[in-house]
Amino acid sequence: MMMPLRDRDLAALGLGAGTSLALPMPHWGLAAALLLPVAIRWRSAPVFAGLVGLMLGAINGVIWHESRLPEACMRQEQTVIGRIATLPRWQQLMADQWQVSAELDRVDVLEPSCQGPRRLWVRQYVPDKERHKAVRYGATVTARVQLKPLPSQWNPGSVPDQARSASRSVDAIGTVKGEWQLVAEPGLLHRFRSRRVAAWSEGVGEGWIILRALILGDTRGIDRDRWRDFRHLGVVHLLVISGLHIGLLAALCQLILGLPRRFVTFRGECGRGRCIAVVVLVITGVYALLVGATLPVTRAYLMLAMTQVPTILGWSTRSHRALLLALVAMVLWNPRVLLGASFWLSACATWLLVCGLRGNRGRFGLAALQLQMVVFLTPLTLFWFGEASGLGIATNLLLVPLVSIVMVPLGLIGLALSEWMPSLAEGLWWLCRITWESLVPALSMVLWYCRSVGVIQSGLSWIGFSMGVVAIGLWAHYPRRAIALLVGVALSVVEVQGASKAVTLTALDVGQGLAVIVQSGDRALLYDTGDGRPDQLTQADKVLLPYFRHQHIDALDTLIISHGDRDHSGGLDVIQQQIAIGRHLGFSGEPCRNGERWRWESVEFLVLNGTGQDELSRNDQSCALLISTTAARVLILGDMSSSKERELVLFWRDALAATHLVVAHHGSRSSTSYALLKWARPDWALISAGFANAFGHPHDEVLERLAQVGQAEVLNTATAGAVTLRLDQGAGAAPVRQRTRWSPYWLNLP
Repeated sequence: MMMPLRDRDLAALGLGAGTSLALPMPHWGLAAALLLPVAIRWRSAPVFAGLVGLMLGAINGVIWHESRLPEACMRQEQTVIGRIATLPRWQQLMADQWQVSAELDRVDVLEPSCQGPRRLWVRQYVPDKERHKAVRYGATVTARVQLKPLPSQWNPGSVPDQARSASRSVDAIGTVKGEWQLVAEPGLLHRFRSRRVAAWSEGVGEGWIILRALILGDTRGIDRDRWRDFRHLGVVHLLVISGLHIGLLAALCQLILGLPRRFVTFRGECGRGRCIAVVVLVITGVYALLVGATLPVTRAYLMLAMTQVPTILGWSTRSHRALLLALVAMVLWNPRVLLGASFWLSACATWLLVCGLRGNRGRFGLAALQLQMVVFLTPLTLFWFGEASGLGIATNLLLVPLVSIVMVPLGLIGLALSEWMPSLAEGLWWLCRITWESLVPALSMVLWYCRSVGVIQSGLSWIGFSMGVVAIGLWAHYPRRAIALLVGVALSVVEVQGASKAVTLTALDVGQGLAVIVQSGDRALLYDTGDGRPDQLTQADKVLLPYFRHQHIDALDTLIISHGDRDHSGGLDVIQQQIAIGRHLGFSGEPCRNGERWRWESVEFLVLNGTGQDELSRNDQSCALLISTTAARVLILGDMSSSKERELVLFWRDALAATHLVVAHHGSRSSTSYALLKWARPDWALISAGFANAFGHPHDEVLERLAQVGQAEVLNTATAGAVTLRLDQGAGAAPVRQRTRWSPYWLNLP
């Protein structure tokens, strides 16, 4: 007779599937079948379940690996059919040109050899006068699309790009060539949502922007700086619709629908709560559809449904067990959902809601539940985003009731009445906007305090993250153990890090750009900041700040911006706002002075060229830097051309000898001349370039020169990820690559 699965068996099943994500090749997990007889002999159900989960996860990984976009199809134009699944995002590139981007799902590539991708991130470049011809949300369309790989940056302290893509099931990037051809009109719900978004976009004030985010799931109106403010306040989860919104709406529905049962006794099916469960699922289902039924929202709704189905069917299964079953089923169906923050935040928020509603009754029950959620979700926030609000408890106690009890219900009621009673709907939306805008002064004061002392900025290790997740799972039944685990997480965050005596240089993976960090003890120098646009997430936001938190860097002794090109200086404003800087050389700072030297104990810095400030021929005015220790010499040339390199050789000659060379201009054919290599003769050559970049960097001629002169070993951040050198150990010490042959299979490059 088959024994029923216990909670720990279900957990082991999901853990096994998650473990498959650590395999360098997914088919290795199939070897778990050899251990199944051992588990049967031991009569260990958790071990058996874990091995089965590992096998199922491996099989899923093999299928996913085989369905990726073939390398032969990269940068090739293909005819693609699909549905516009997200609200298009517009970005003005020039006065008369726009870029519009969206996600395309239900994708079908007509070329048989290139089939496989099912979801694409597509972009289209549109002249201003043709904006009306661009993509429409919900429409099924076809076009000629040039396919290319997804971003693949990977650096210490930040989540790999491929993890985000895999968790969202996005398979490739496509650039539309020409115009979209309409295959089918958007559905009724898509048209309704688009009309509301368009109408609310005309409103003035932050209240309209927040209303669009809360009710319609449209966060496009929130700019980069405002997102940073919301992170500091600890309220991002309120504005991104996920498990918290679905769970709170369900809890509110249950509370309201359950009020009559306190005064009237119902018999039959409704008396056992089945009617309430059905109504809750209907209301939350409509809400999920209204906000676009994105992957996080769909997952949250499925989790909620699993907690209500036992009640509807009259089963005796507890809600938390039904939720656990739903979570395990999602992981078995696609283990890569574990690679995204949205799954963990939705799952843990829903778990806390389901378990907390039973134990938090009475007058202060909702406040206690909010307190628990803020405390228990903080480790997850630190792990995924590198920072959490120290005042999150206070701001959430204020905002969660207003959002979940006032703004969302009023907004949804107004949406339901908008077609029949537009005046009443407008009045309800006005109340929502006034509610938020009346809070803005108070939030500004809290934000000012947060910026001073209230933001916890610290990366969290996998161990700390795991302890936080286990604490959430144990809270309902083993609160003391859960609290002990949270104390352990807190101690890991406040642990005092002693300054390392090692001298390191890290070439970060910032795509098509450059950012190099030199560290010695508690001192740090940053050379360039990578790419970035003022109105978008920069490489400084994405890579540099997380790395600083990971390395406990809160100040820079020296910042050098080699020259003004955007791929070298795009993150300058962010760095200046977020990090204390001792001295700023180069672009927008003091001019670099040829021959200037300074020392940090065993490290010497020498400026070899340029001011970094000239607008004309600014590549050749790049601040060149030589970094020397007793064991190694690193030469960094910015974007210097071959002609300028020859001038450098005539002046410096033997002083250019280097063990490591950061190749100029990302490996462009116009740089890294024979003349320079003859005098530098590096053992290692580091290239900072974007994977599958449009410029073809590094150029084959540059690689040939490096091979012919000194036979330098080449490392490219595009394939290796971030590269770290130990400058106190010399050229004999192999650089540390972020991506190796033993990296998980989902991090492999096409």
